[in-house]
Amino acid sequence: MNANRTPWRYLPTHALDVARGPLLLFVLVSAGLALVIWRLVANEARPPAPDELLSGLVSGTLMIAVLFATGGTAGVDIKQGYYRAYFSKPMAPWWFYLQRWLLGGVAVMLVPLFLGLGLQLAMGNGTGLDWEIFGHVALGFLLVGGVVLLASTVTARDWLLAFMIYFLQARLQNVKDLFEVTGNELPWTVDKLHAILPPFHLAAPGKDLPTGTDLIHALAYGVALVTVALLVLAWRPLGSGGRA
Repeated sequence: MNANRTPWRYLPTHALDVARGPLLLFVLVSAGLALVIWRLVANEARPPAPDELLSGLVSGTLMIAVLFATGGTAGVDIKQGYYRAYFSKPMAPWWFYLQRWLLGGVAVMLVPLFLGLGLQLAMGNGTGLDWEIFGHVALGFLLVGGVVLLASTVTARDWLLAFMIYFLQARLQNVKDLFEVTGNELPWTVDKLHAILPPFHLAAPGKDLPTGTDLIHALAYGVALVTVALLVLAWRPLGSGGRA
């Protein structure tokens, strides 16, 4: 019997897992939101513009979508011991989990498309889609998904750790914005902690896509998160414990 030993042999399984999990949920949620919007704007003489609605919807759902699409990438397999079956044949763990992570990213990138089509059906005057919103989603996935992937190498509750970091950074950003408005000097500890944490605030649908040093910072931070996660998966024994 010829066993499949190609580096792509688990790709169909990953794709099916994503399709019947995150992707199906995103379609259903988008349809539900479109129905709600249709009912809300049906009697309005001047309904809001589709691009404004889409930006708000994507902004409100992006982080949850990324957590759902990437949560448990490696952590659950390690905790439950599933990796023993997956890697009974030669397969690099970092490549296995990178494939699953990237497919989760494809699902997240489709969220604006689903929401935009839902708006078109609900309002009949445009999808609100543009390239900038896809750029924000890609950047958000790289940052939030990168944190989840790295966290999954140490805990099965990777999504919770990523959410806590995201929440902390968002509150620090609120404090920073408040101090800028009042003209007061931001405390040193708050400023440094905000600088250390992932720049989630740069992936903000509805605002301009970051450029220059901000864009380089966000991309470099996200790539570093993913790279470190893959290095850990490549070099640390999966059965070493401590990842419950």
